[in-house]
Amino acid sequence: MKILVKQAPLLVAAIILALGLESSFAQDKDPTQTHLEPISIAYTLSLVSEKYGNATLGKLQTTLNKTAAGYEVFQTTRAQGMAAILLGSDLQETCDFKVDGGRTISKSYAGGRRDLNDYHVDFDWQERKLNFADGESLDMPQGYVVNTCNLPFAAALLKGEGLSGETVYVVDGKKKKIRAYTLKSTEDEVLTTKFGDVDTLKVVLERELIPERTFTLWLSPDNSYIPLKMEDRRRKRTTTIMVDKIDS
Repeated sequence: MKILVKQAPLLVAAIILALGLESSFAQDKDPTQTHLEPISIAYTLSLVSEKYGNATLGKLQTTLNKTAAGYEVFQTTRAQGMAAILLGSDLQETCDFKVDGGRTISKSYAGGRRDLNDYHVDFDWQERKLNFADGESLDMPQGYVVNTCNLPFAAALLKGEGLSGETVYVVDGKKKKIRAYTLKSTEDEVLTTKFGDVDTLKVVLERELIPERTFTLWLSPDNSYIPLKMEDRRRKRTTTIMVDKIDS
């Protein structure tokens, strides 16, 4: 079954995606793609934890658009139930990037509560600096540097191939942190969705130095390798983003 699918913040901060990229590809096959098509994806966010039990946290809408300079992503998280009480506001996140050699090259990203930019990060590739709106900066590590906003599209560009051999660094603008991930495993898996059973490539990533923390993506080959499901697993909680609807 073919499914056609701007992503949001809040739990994107809680759900840190990551990708590993092989330093070289086979001579007979280049797994990267050079462009992305505009797409809009609706997800449901849920939580299983020792403290809160099972809970639906809200709805996440992610939209990718083309621009003259590359691409932009706009994400909105509409919190529900417990999350709405704790947050007191919907969250949003935006980022822009270009694609070069099958990789996302981040330019800037920002987010926070609706109508408030709680954080803003500019990527200075010449100086290899992450510059924050409050004047603070971090050195860029050597490796594949992405951010929480464009991670799903970085995964789609790689088509689930070559996800090993290099540490991927994920910038979290809200917490001003850089988290490192490496590939743990990949396997084909049939994923049950609202659209029926879908063939996916399941990619499991683990946090560097904290291997018990994993992030898993279920990439859909029939939908340009867009993640249909993403899961952040920690010792006391598991946060899941599951696709509801995809529109091209």
